[in-house]
Amino acid sequence: MSKAIREHYKHYSEDFRLRMLSEYYDSGMSIYAFAKKHEIDRGTFLRWTKAHESEKVSLPLQSESGEDDMANRGKDSYKDENAQLKKRIKELEKALEFSRLETLARDMMIDKAEDYYDISIRKKSGAK
Repeated sequence: MSKAIREHYKHYSEDFRLRMLSEYYDSGMSIYAFAKKHEIDRGTFLRWTKAHESEKVSLPLQSESGEDDMANRGKDSYKDENAQLKKRIKELEKALEFSRLETLARDMMIDKAEDYYDISIRKKSGAK
């Protein structure tokens, strides 16, 4: 393999991969947007997600890291955490609604294309 080709491939440590996957799952972003933001090849990042899903690797959740301090936490920290969780829920609801709108738009485009070109684009229920 030539030096130019070897330099093209990047090696990522397992720790880095797990941190990126954890951050990706917390972000709610699409794979494409997340990979672009962190300058990681989209195909590489997609392989990481599939590999870790199939291995059933459990990524540590944010709340698991501070289980020992729960008795020492004050009301303010619970209020802050509650506010953050509510904000996260709103973000996820917004992302879900956006996803629904994208799906609706795709369905409308397919319907219009089928009408315009007079061909069936969608798979039929008995197709192989």
